[in-house]
Parts: sequence; structure tokens; C-alpha cells
Amino acid sequence: MTTSIHSPHMIYQRIAKEVEIILDSLSLTTSDDSLQQANNNATEILQKFQINLNNNIAELQKNAEWDTFTIAFYGETNAGKSTLIESLRIILKEESKVAQQRAFIAFQHKHKLSDENISRLKTAMSDLDLKIRELAQAAVAVKERYAQQESELQVHIDTLASLIAAHHKQSNLWQKFLNLWVKTPEQKEQAHSRENLLLLGGDKSRELGAITHNQNAAEAENKALALEYAGMEAHFSHLNTLSDGVIIGDGRSDFTLDTTHYHFTANNQKFALLDVPGIEGKENKVREQIHSAVQKAHAVFYVTGKATAPQKGDDNTQGTLEKIKEHLNAQTEVWTLFNKRITNPLQLNRPTLVSEDEQESLTDLNTKMQEQLGDNYRDVVPLSALPAFLSVAEHLVPNTENAKKREKLLEKYDVPQVLEKSGMTAFLTLLTQDLVANSKTKIMRSNLSKARNTVQSVIIKISALREGTYCPIVRQLTENAQKADERLNTALESLKARLKIEAESAVDAFRNTTREKIYEVIEKDISNDEFKDALDACIKKQHSSLEKCLPEQLKKELEIFREEVSGIITRFQQFAGEIVSTYSSLKIDNNFDLKIDIDNGLKLTSLIATLAGSALLFWNPVGWLVLAPALAGMAFAAYKAVRSFFSSGYKMSQQRKSADENLEKVEKSIRSSIFEGLEKAYPELDSKVAGLKTMLKEPAQQASEIERVLHDTVTKLTALSYSLIPEGEK
Repeated sequence: MTTSIHSPHMIYQRIAKEVEIILDSLSLTTSDDSLQQANNNATEILQKFQINLNNNIAELQKNAEWDTFTIAFYGETNAGKSTLIESLRIILKEESKVAQQRAFIAFQHKHKLSDENISRLKTAMSDLDLKIRELAQAAVAVKERYAQQESELQVHIDTLASLIAAHHKQSNLWQKFLNLWVKTPEQKEQAHSRENLLLLGGDKSRELGAITHNQNAAEAENKALALEYAGMEAHFSHLNTLSDGVIIGDGRSDFTLDTTHYHFTANNQKFALLDVPGIEGKENKVREQIHSAVQKAHAVFYVTGKATAPQKGDDNTQGTLEKIKEHLNAQTEVWTLFNKRITNPLQLNRPTLVSEDEQESLTDLNTKMQEQLGDNYRDVVPLSALPAFLSVAEHLVPNTENAKKREKLLEKYDVPQVLEKSGMTAFLTLLTQDLVANSKTKIMRSNLSKARNTVQSVIIKISALREGTYCPIVRQLTENAQKADERLNTALESLKARLKIEAESAVDAFRNTTREKIYEVIEKDISNDEFKDALDACIKKQHSSLEKCLPEQLKKELEIFREEVSGIITRFQQFAGEIVSTYSSLKIDNNFDLKIDIDNGLKLTSLIATLAGSALLFWNPVGWLVLAPALAGMAFAAYKAVRSFFSSGYKMSQQRKSADENLEKVEKSIRSSIFEGLEKAYPELDSKVAGLKTMLKEPAQQASEIERVLHDTVTKLTALSYSLIPEGEK
């Protein structure tokens, strides 16, 4: 396979096809059932890896970007990725941002949402509030003033009433009659005072009425202004959706849940930026978004708000460093952006953006990232996104927090100064000149790297399965089989030695018993003819006994041997089973199912069961102990018969001598027959033991066959991976 393909998308199809060809080439057929099963198991394992690889390739093909150089802003939650991207959208006049700013201005003008109108309304409302309060205070003062005068007149009227009542009480009838027609001075004064009280009440009402009228007018005007301002505020929420910074989080975790694409053109180079959800929030919500974004990107900026290196996780929790390696290990170009938090404009007055301590920490961060990502990692770039954003954010909702911060910032610096001091100017140079240069080549290299990484991830898993499971299993099963083989050899040699000893003992017993019996008969001073018949009878009788006892003795030894072999096989199976169980529990890959036939389909057990029985059927000591040839070989000396006739003692000694000589011949014949029978039986026994040994080797052969297939697969996939390296980089 080569990378010079007319359609870039064909790369993924070619990978899938090459993998299919590789697996087909490894699907071999063998006449050995055990090895064929192992090959089938290996094929099943590899097919699962193939499915996983094909799924990853399909996903990569779906997400891959071949036309536009794409840069992902990836990193920790609330690290300032969106703030940085919003600043770039404004500075580089990203198309959707420009359209948004135009909509902001149009909506602001349409609804008169300018600072001047807001200030005018607030001032007028404030003045009316003051006027209403002053009128209320004036009304209180009028009431207090009239209350004093009314109180004084009422006291005077009450005093006059008392005087009039006292005078009336002291007057006679005539005076009382005259008083009906002529008022006393007190009565006249009282009437005048009452008229003054009524006039005072009228004056108060007129004066309070004027104040109340003014109050109502002011309140009505204030209400109208409040309604106008409320209407303005109702438009603020929509204006806020059009303002600069609307994509920036509000400090809550997981503010950004979807990856957003922004397209740019700078220095005649087109590129896109991806605002990726944070990796430290509720990652189950955004996992797919993060995965798709980093697959699409050709370069990645890891954005962090900390100068320290990302933290490692523990056994229970995946750390940031592990997430970075998992997400970005296929990227060909990764940078770190240290987004320093600056909230006070005075912090920009320092000689350098980062302190010596921060620079030392960033050096350590670079080292850690280099360790995780290798040569694909570039460097760390420090900047401060918030001041840069505030300096260029001209379209903000009036009187908001950002608008106030911007005003305060620009009181001390102009926009170019802020961009320079915040590190944004240097970053813009890196982004628009260095990073997007030669983008077509970078796109090809990045996408090939991801495809290669996908293949390599399978290589790593298969290699881990081979080296971590099958290689040690092969080694341990082979060692275990060799030990069992040695024990079987020892057991077999021990059996043969014991069989020989039992045969020797049985023949010795036959000889000794026969001698003893014939000697007893000889002691009766029998004739030579009687001796011959007696010796023949003794030999046949003891031979018959030998025919009965020897098979039983041999059977016992065979049973002992069978039990010993059974123990050896059982120990082998137990140990082999423990090996397979141990490596099965490692769970190197969830798709991996370790299949090794330890008991060989119970063939071992059945072979052990027939080991002794079939041998006894083949061994037929009765058939070995044919007595006729031995009896035919007996000879009796007759040349000393005359002396024997005259000397009974001499005759008995000659008979004993003859008995010994003939017994020796018979013993030799029987012994030879037995040993010859044993030697003829041994091949059958050796064959069955050899069969056991062969079966003991089968689990290791199965594992070895799977290991071989996995090794060949790794070799061929490695060649495929190498073919995905651009020619200039090989």
C-alpha cells in the first residue's frame, strides 16, 4: 500500500482491505485437529480485532477533514478556550463574528440601546425620584405648619368657650334674655376665630393640592420613563446574544457541551478553529464531542490555566495526563497554551507575562508533555486571553461587567499595547504565519498519522495479547509438558524394572518350589522312572501355579503404573488449567477469550483408563509360558545306572542332580519366554505412553500456533503501518 492515492478517503478503504487480506492469509488449514482448532481460535481473536479496527477506521473516515486545516482548542474545563477563540474571531474578523457584530449594532440602534440613551433615562429617572421625594417632604412641612396654626386657633376657641359658659352660668334671667339678641365680646371673638380656622383649612387644602398635583405628574412621568427603561432591558437579553463574548463560559462547569467550528482566512490561508468541550467536567456528556473534534483536527492547542504539568490519575480515576495521551497521541502537532489569569490591568505592567517560578513550572510541563506525546509535541506558549478579549470587544451590552472592565482597562493602555503585553500578538504570528503554512502537506501528514495510529493501536493490543498471554503460556505449558514427559519416562522405566523383578521373582519361586517338591519325592527312594514322572508332574504343577500368579502380579504393577500416570496427567492438567485461568483473568482485551483445550477432549482420561487393560489383553503370560519346549529339552543321564542300583544314596544324589540340571533348563526357557513376552509387550505400552506425551504437548502447540498467527499478524500490520508514513519521513 502507498499513500499516493487519488482520493484521500480511499486510504481508509485500503486499510480495511489490507487488514482483510492479512487475516485471510493467516486462515490456514491443517490436517492436525488440535492445530486446526488453535488456528480457528486465533482467527476468531483476530476477527474481533478486525471488527474493532474497521469501526475505528469508519469513525476516522467520518470525522476526518481533508480540505481545511483545522486546529482544535482542547483542554481543561474553564481554562479560557472560548475566551481565546472569541478574541481571535474579533481580531481576525471571522465571518460569523462580523455578521453578529453587525446584527448587534443594528439591534442596538433600532431600540436605542446606546450608552447615551441609557444614561439619559437613568438621569431623568433619578431627577424625578428626587423631585418626588422633595414634594413629599414639602407636603409634610405644609401639614406640620398648618397643624400648628390650627392647634393654636382651636385652643383659643376652646378658651373662649369656657369663658362664655362661665359668664352664662353667672347671668340672671334678664341678662340671659338680652344675650339672645346682643352677643358678648367673647362670643363675637369665638365666632371670628372659627371663621379664621375655616379659612386656614382652605388655605392648607389649596397648598397641599398643588403639591399633590405636582407629585402625581412627577410619578406619572417617572412611571413612563421606567416603562421605557424596562422595555430597553427586555431588549438587553437579545442584545446580549449578539454581544462579544457570548460564547465565553460563566464559570460553571460544562458551559461548552458541543464542539463549535469557526472558519478564518489569514495571509491567504484558510483554516478552522474548534472550540472543544472541557475534559474535566461531566465527561460522559461530551466524550463523543471531544473524540470527534480531535479526530478532525490537524493540530491541537492544549489550553490550561495552570503553569504546572497535568496531573496523573490513580487506579480508580483517569488523570488529565492520561486523558491527554489517550486523546492526542495520534496528533502530529500539539502545543500547550498557558492562559494566565489576569483580572487587574496593573498586572500587565510587569516586565514579563510569566514569573520565574511559572517559567520553571512550564519547563516541567513541557517535559511531561514530551514524554507523553513524543516528537509530535512542540512547545508551550504563554498568553492571557481575558485582557486581549476585553481590549478588542467593542460590542458589549452597556453597563455590564465586561463593559466596565473594558473601560477600566483602556483607561491605562491602548488596544495594541494590551495585545502585545497579553502575548496575543506573538500568538497571532504563530497561528497565522507558522502554524497554517504548508497546510495541505500538514493535513495529509496528520490524517495519515491518525490512520497509522489506529493500525498501531491494534498492533499494540495484539502484541500485548501475544507477549503478555500466549508467549508465557507457551513457555510454561511447554515446561510443564516436559516435566510431565520426564515423569512419564521415569514411571515407565520404573514399571519395566518392576515387571522384570516380578518376573524374576516368579520364576525363582517356580524353580525353588519345584526343587523343594521334587526333593521331597526323591527322599522316598523312588526309581528313576518314577523320578522322571514325578519331576514332570512337579514342573507342570508349579508351571500351572506360575501361569495363575504371574498375571496378577503384573496386573498389580500395571495398576500402580496407571495410578502414577494418572497422577502425572492430573497434575499437568491442574497446573495447565491454572496457567490458562491466570492469563484469562488478566483481561488484556475485553474481546479476548482464551481457548486452549487442556484435557484434549477427555482423550487423555480415556487413554489412561485403557492403559493397563489394553496392555493386559495384549500381554498374555499364559501364552508366553508354553511348557512343551522346556520339557522336551529335559535330559536324564543313564551311564551310572548300575551303581545307582546298588547305592540308594548315590541314586538320590543323581536324581537331585538331574532335577537341578533339568530345572535350570526349564527355568531358563521359561525366563526367556517371559522376558521375550515383556519385550514384545513394551512397544504397545511405549506407544500408549507416547500417545500421552503427544497429547500433553497439544495445549502448548495450540498456544504456540495462536502465538505464531498473532506474531505474523503483528509483522504484517507493522508493514501496513509503515506504508502509511509519508515518503519524506521514512
